[in-house]
This record gives sequence, C-alpha cells and structure tokens, in this order.
Amino acid sequence: MMQGPAEVHLKLFDSRALLAHIPDMPRLAPLLSGLFALHLISALAQTPSATPKPVLGNPGFETGFRRDNLWDGVDTTGALAGERGALAVLTTSGSIQETSMPVSVSIADMNGDQLPDIAAMDVLGYLRIYFNSGTKTEPKFTVGELASIFLSRIDPADATLQGVRTKTARQGQRIHLSDIARSGKKDLVIGNYLGEIMLLPNASGVRPEFKQPTNFAQVLIPTMKDSLKKWGNLFAPATWDWNRDGRDDLLLGEGSYSANSIHLLVNQGAASKPVFDENNTSVLAYGMGLEQLTPTVVDYNGDGQMDLLVTERSGKVAVYLNTGKPWKPGVVLPFDSFIAVGGVKPAGATATKDPLTAATAPGLLSVGGIATIAAGDMNGDGLFDLVFGKSNGKIAMSLNSGTKTEPKFAAPVEMKGDAGTLPFNSPSGWECDFGLDRGNFYGFVSVVKEADDADAKPVEGKACLKAGYTPSPNKIMGIPTQFTPAFSSWKAPTGKDALPTTDKLVAAPPSYFEIKQTGSRPLKNNKTYAFSMRVKGSKVSEAAVGFQLNAEKELSAAKLERGDRNAVTRKENKAEEKKTEVIRFNPGAQWTEVKGEIPVKFSNKDLSTAALDGKDGTLTWTVSIQFNLSPGAGVIYFDDIKMIEK
Repeated sequence: MMQGPAEVHLKLFDSRALLAHIPDMPRLAPLLSGLFALHLISALAQTPSATPKPVLGNPGFETGFRRDNLWDGVDTTGALAGERGALAVLTTSGSIQETSMPVSVSIADMNGDQLPDIAAMDVLGYLRIYFNSGTKTEPKFTVGELASIFLSRIDPADATLQGVRTKTARQGQRIHLSDIARSGKKDLVIGNYLGEIMLLPNASGVRPEFKQPTNFAQVLIPTMKDSLKKWGNLFAPATWDWNRDGRDDLLLGEGSYSANSIHLLVNQGAASKPVFDENNTSVLAYGMGLEQLTPTVVDYNGDGQMDLLVTERSGKVAVYLNTGKPWKPGVVLPFDSFIAVGGVKPAGATATKDPLTAATAPGLLSVGGIATIAAGDMNGDGLFDLVFGKSNGKIAMSLNSGTKTEPKFAAPVEMKGDAGTLPFNSPSGWECDFGLDRGNFYGFVSVVKEADDADAKPVEGKACLKAGYTPSPNKIMGIPTQFTPAFSSWKAPTGKDALPTTDKLVAAPPSYFEIKQTGSRPLKNNKTYAFSMRVKGSKVSEAAVGFQLNAEKELSAAKLERGDRNAVTRKENKAEEKKTEVIRFNPGAQWTEVKGEIPVKFSNKDLSTAALDGKDGTLTWTVSIQFNLSPGAGVIYFDDIKMIEK
C-alpha cells in the first residue's frame, strides 16, 4: 500500500521500519542503512551551535513593575499621598530598627482665599501644598503643588556633621505653618531627624514662595550652644504665645527616646526675629512612656484655654488639658485622655490611668502607626477638625460633629484628590536612581511603549526605557527650578576616568541619573564580552557606561590570631582585584548604537588562572549607565542592551 509523503518523511531515519515496506530487496538493506546514517551525520553537522546566552537580564526592558508617580501628591487610587520611607529609631522592644515615618501635615490659608489649605512634607523632604478649591463648607483638594525647597541633603564633606548618617540625617522632617514673624504670611517651621530646627520665611501670602537657602546656617534656629551636641531628635514643632508676651514660643515634640516630652522654648528675641536657648527650655507635657510625639495647639473643650493634642507611636491622640493657671517654668499640662471615636471615653482611657495603660482601652481613635496631626475647621461649622499624616504616606481627616465643649470625632478617612495619576513602570532586574533623594523635582525612569509615548518607537520588542521629567501641575506656586547644585566633594567623571560608585552619588547634582544591574548570570574568566545598546535623547551630558569587575580567590584558610589582652583578629589570605571599563557616549535625536568590548582578564597570577566560578574563587560584576539630564527638560531612551560572550 502506497504511503503519503508526510508519513514517509516521519520514518526517514528509521531504516528498518522503511525496509519492512520494501519487499524483495534484502541485499540493499546494509547499503540503505549506511546512506541514511551518512544523511543523519550530515544533517547534524549543519545544525548551528548554541547561541551564547546574554549576560544581562531584561535587556529590552519588556517587563517592569508599578511604582506610584507621586510628584503631584496623588497616587493611582486618587489618595493624597507623598513618598514613603523609613528611619532608624528606638522601638518598643528596645532595639533600633528601620521604622516607617509619616508624612507631616499642617493647615493654613496659604493663598488668601479664606479657605484652609493643607501643607504636607513627606519623609524624604518634598513639600507639597494642596490648595483648597472647594467652598467653606465643602473642601476640595485636587493635586499637591511642589515647593522649590529640598532640605534633606547633607554634604559628605561637611566636617561639622561627621559621624552622622549622611543620607537620612535630615529626613523625617516635621512641619508647622506659623506667622511667627507677625508678617501676615505663613512661614514654615521645620524639625528633622537630626534634631535641627529651621525657619523658612514665606515671600507671599497669595502665591507661597519658600526659597532654597544657599547654606543651612541661613535658616537654622539655634536651640543649643554646641551644634554638635543634640539634645533630642525627630523634632516636631508647633508655635504659640504660651507665656502671653506677644511673641510666639516654640513647642517641640520629641522623637524616638523613651523619656519623650513636649518641650517649650520661650522666645527671647523679637517677634520678627525669634531667639531660643536650650538653657531656657521647660517641659510642657510629659510623654510618660509615649514616643514619636507630634503636638498641635487647640482649645479642645471650649473653655478659652489652649490645650495640647499629641499623636504618638501607635497613631492615637493624647489630650493634655490646660488648667488655666498662668504659665511659668515648671507648670506642666496634665494628661487627660485619649480621643475616642464618637466622643465617648471608654473606661480606662482617662487620667485615672497612665498613658501607656490608657492607650490599650477599646474604641480609641487611631491612625495606625506613627502619625502627625494638625487641627483646623475644614468644613466651616465652627468646630476644629483633625488632619493626620500617616506612615503609609497618605493623609487622613477626622471630622468633628460634636460641640465646642464636647468634640466628637469620626474615625479617620484617607482623603481623596484627583482621579489618580498613572504610575511609572520600573524595569525588572534594574536599579534606578533618578535623584529622588537629592531633590530632582519631577524626575523619573520608566518602561514605556509607543502607545504610551509616541516618541519612544522601540527598536526591539514593544518597550524601551525612558528617563526624563514629568510636567508640573503647579498653578498657584511657581514651578520648582531651584535645583541644589553638586556638593564640593563631587567630581564629575571625564575622559577615561572610572564612573563614581553608587554611594558617591549622594554628592552629585540632583539631575544625575543611574540605572544599573549587578551580576545575575556568571561571566567567564579570560573571555571578552561584546557590549551594545541603542540610545537616543536630548539635553544629555556626562553619559557613560561603566563596567565594574570584582574578582576574589581564597589562597588559604583564614587564621585567627590573638593579640594584646586576648584580642582576636581574623587574617585572610586571598587574592583580590578590581577592574573598571568605561564607554562614553553622546546620544542624538535618532536611535544610535553604542558598542564596546569588555575583557574579563586579571593581572594577578592567582586570579588569571582561576575559573572564578564560585568553587575556585568568585567574580561579581556591575553594569552602570550614568548620565546628567538638563533639569526639567532633558530626556533619554534606552533599548536592546546586550552583553554577549565573543
């Protein structure tokens, strides 16, 4: 029976099966078997060898993960929100741990329209003002407008701050809007993690304008004779004329120490130029075990006396009532209770118990986690409402439906603004630094497709990587253009110099970007790798690709040696070598290819002959692409980044 061509093709290399279908030809069987064997060998010889695997992961930026775009102060759900972050603080367990910090909030009419606005500073140090576009009875907030200040950076070369954690020491800022200078404008008082207090004057009562100082000495409020000896940290400021002498005094909630209190520093200067002295400091309210204290001043029970509301570590609100006695040093406001949802004080939440015990009562109003607080009439009913900054970066409000003598608060509800901002798409497998910690207003790095960005036009796949700046939503305040320059310790790379390592970027200008990937696939020693990528952009400078190779091999087991007083030191016997290769490029308006070769070779004889495969030493690598974009205007695209063994 005749077989179809497809069936014969499937049995082509099974000679015995084929011969079974060819009768009376047994003498041809060995010949046919040999011919088929030769045909099979020839076919295998023509099969191409396996293509070398690319070293880099996600080379075409086809995959990514969501990162909220919070430049306009609104997340993808429409919630008012700022950047999130953590700082090392003392926890209730007695250990120091990285702990989520809240956005800080304050309430004031910032543009003279008789409506309360909300100022919020996130943990990184970005100040946004949410201008109220609603009515007196129905507040409405759309987006947050960024102010042109960023006070979180510390010069690594600043000798007066040696020994502090330079990246985070001025983060965790807590703010308070105050007409402390009696100018008719709301100035900004700021406390930070390091224990500094700053005063930034506001240049306008209708278009708020806070200017970036050229140095911190211009804005620091001295509260100690020796600036290196801090007497507290994570200061949360408020102002009020507590001794009724016509000058606002400074109240400070203290940060992460267990013996926290609300301190009062009496103003010893003029109303327009406040002066405070650590030697003239009094405790206004004892925390009695409560921590992470943020105060706000308000007449809580309608008796004409200003009281204190204080948020603490767990997000509850403690009430300290003013007894009405004329204030003098030593007069302390007693703890009264915690605010409860609905205004009813649950049993055990009052002054009959100490604060730590009272905080465990059921039914208490709580924001959840460390929080900040501000008070103001948000809906025009003559009663003060509460606005909270939360440790998830969001802002919540609790409306007062009680009376002036008996306030009654609803549970806090996270506030909504615009419909929501589309998120960025961070590239999987790549680390991206777009100057967020350095005050690079509106900067971003995101995976984009042509449907998202008509200028993208990827050369490989459907996506590419874009770095640049988002448009500013500012309508009342000026668009931030004051970018803090690079510090004196920064050395911009030139010529064939190696690129600065990531930890050196803290001193770089804010507009300096880096995208990098660290070895997820092994490189082979004594091999050369071809690098290529596609790039285009405008207003780009100092662009380069750096390759850092680190080889290490243990030559003998480490030894423990005893020294004086039985001190033990570990001495290792190993070979180490670091190599750096740099390829500089200058992108234009159209896609161009950047090429280079990366030799993986080491001069050390012990390393040059080693496999460096994990068993016989190790080889780690980092590919770092760095570039500077013109602030607010520069843009650059990357695609099809390859690194392949030659």
